Amino acid sequence: MLATLPFDTIGEVLFSSGNATFKFFGALKLVRVLRLSKIITYLRSTEEFKAFLKLNKLIFFLIIYLHCFGCMWWWIIRTDEEWIPPMNFNDEDWYYVYTQSIYYQYSVALHAAVLLTTGNDCGPRGTS
Repeated sequence: MLATLPFDTIGEVLFSSGNATFKFFGALKLVRVLRLSKIITYLRSTEEFKAFLKLNKLIFFLIIYLHCFGCMWWWIIRTDEEWIPPMNFNDEDWYYVYTQSIYYQYSVALHAAVLLTTGNDCGPRGTS
């Protein structure tokens, strides 16, 4: 029920100073995706098309899971800055990952999330 309320629009109307603080409330609309299985079940179409939709839903949730897991992983390891990404284990200047752009850091965290999800080693170096 919360996903149907336009919090971002209400925030823009109430606080029309151009502040984008309420923009992230638009993510609450993603809760509607959880009802997708029921919609696919009652859809009047072929079984192949239903299987295609279910596969797309599975891929979408996998991408969302990897994104959240990568962001959580980066949030945990950026405090100590001791973690060495798996692709830089043999480099002497592995520290540059913490000084690069946010896009590079996101791609490294996403790569680590994929490796951790598939059961590969992450090379712990600190208490966190």
